[in-house]
This record gives sequence, structure tokens and C-alpha cells, in this order.
Amino acid sequence: MAPMDGRSQERSGRQPALAGFAKSAMSWLHTLLGLTLLFVVAINVVNATSRYLFGFSPVGADELMVYLVIWAVMIAAIVSLILRAHINVNLLPLYTKGRVRHLLHVIHSAAAVFACGYATYSAWLFVARISQLGVKSMGLGLPMTIPHAALLIGFAGLTVTGAAMLIRDGLALIRNTPHTEVGS
Repeated sequence: MAPMDGRSQERSGRQPALAGFAKSAMSWLHTLLGLTLLFVVAINVVNATSRYLFGFSPVGADELMVYLVIWAVMIAAIVSLILRAHINVNLLPLYTKGRVRHLLHVIHSAAAVFACGYATYSAWLFVARISQLGVKSMGLGLPMTIPHAALLIGFAGLTVTGAAMLIRDGLALIRNTPHTEVGS
């Protein structure tokens, strides 16, 4: 019988396939987010060129750039949390091993779930309120629920991701499994 120490990926044929799918999905998301930011830069160049050379500015260009960046940031925040690649002070976890490191990850994940859950609830209330009012943007005429939904979806995604990480980290703490980095 194979040892059940968490190091063997041969428990099921799905784990390597799932890991490959996750890796390709993350690569696809990084590419999409990068292309989105390049598109924002292109809009900015067209906006500045038309404003300063021709004396007019495309209607809604500034709004569109802001909305796209907000959506990109919220999606990238979820990806960063999944990969634990977000900006954090990780001096303590770097020098700890075993259960202490898992405990610090549990505390971090619990804090993420609490903070992002509260932000999701607040964003939900705000989106519901502006939806009832029927507010539209001034330049594009876009319902303001669309740009504000970026915060709702982003924080909801962060909450779900944090909850999954909390479960994973809690199980790792209980089982005292060897610590592995996401990218390795």
C-alpha cells in the first residue's frame, strides 16, 4: 500500500489533471488581465491624442478606463489570494515550520474570510440601493450597478477563496502535513 503522507500524487488520476487545469486557468487569467491593462493604455493614448491634437475627447473614455481597471484589480486580487502572491508581511511564516506555519495560515485565512465577507455584504447593500435608484454613468450611460458589481463579485470571490483556503489550512494544521508552496 502506498504511504499516505500527502507527498504522493498518485492517490487519484484527477489530482494531476486538476492541477494542470488550474495552472492553465491561472495562466489564461494572467494573460487576459494583462491584455485588459494594455487595452486601457490604448484607450488612454487615443483619448490623450484626440484631446490634445484634435481638441475633442471620446465620450466615456475616462469612465471606461476606470471601470476596466476596477474589474481587473478585483479579479487579480482573487488570483493573488489563491496563489498567496498578494502583498503581505510574511516575515513570521517564512521562519516557522510545521504546525506553527499552518496556524499562521489559518489565522490569515480566517481574517480574509471575515474582512472580505463584511465587504461583500456592504457591496451587496450598495449595489441593491443603486439598482433601485436606477443610477447611470454620465459618459457611457451604463447602469452603475455594473461597475459597482466589480466590488461585489471581487469581494465575494475573495470570501469564497479565503473560506476554501481556511478549510485547506485547517486540515493541514490538523494533519500536520508538510508545507508546500502553491507554485511548486
